[in-house]
Amino acid sequence: MSMATPPNPFARAGYLLAAHTPRQLPPDGGFEVAFAGRSNAGKSSALNALTGQRQLARVSKTPGRTPLLNFFQ
Repeated sequence: MSMATPPNPFARAGYLLAAHTPRQLPPDGGFEVAFAGRSNAGKSSALNALTGQRQLARVSKTPGRTPLLNFFQ
């Protein structure tokens, strides 16, 4: 008898928006999780791994390619 793997609660994550200025930020909707770190620290790779999606967050070999805040839901 094999045990079933529980569903990934993050698998339904999707891109919401990119904010260039504070007025473009989405309204407060409750709990949030933030990924912050230096360029090439693996933030996008970690997000893709957590959600089980290969291209939710773009991964680049060139540092500093995302000078804005990306939001996912």
